[in-house]
Amino acid sequence: MPIKGFAHINVSTKDLETSRRFYSQVLGLEDGPRPPFGRAGAWMYLGDQPIVHISTARSPEPNPAKTDAFDHFALWTQDINHYRQVLKEYSIKNVEFGVPDNDQYQIFFKDPDGMEIELIFRGEEARLASQADGAKTDASFGRNL
Repeated sequence: MPIKGFAHINVSTKDLETSRRFYSQVLGLEDGPRPPFGRAGAWMYLGDQPIVHISTARSPEPNPAKTDAFDHFALWTQDINHYRQVLKEYSIKNVEFGVPDNDQYQIFFKDPDGMEIELIFRGEEARLASQADGAKTDASFGRNL
């Protein structure tokens, strides 16, 4: 059976309220209904889809059976200047890159628990950002956040 679509990502946090504010104020997601699980958490919605699930840390020690191969998650968006202003307003360190031979532009930053997030812009605003003086290309060689 084929995959039908993207459901959600789950991020763990040490401070639920800080993460809720971050995903709401920085990314513009809405805090919404969540089943009454035994551990505290939040579901952050894009429209009617809870795309980011926030869970309180499962234990104080990392689980040795899990891998750290997960690198980041990415969201399509628009209005580069809006996100640049929001990241500046919240003093969130970020880096920007054009995608080589493509009409995409990326901004990378981290949430309060260190989860890396990528915002992807397309079209004319991405082309203009990639052509700006000092614009970097190709984030595959390191982002140094």
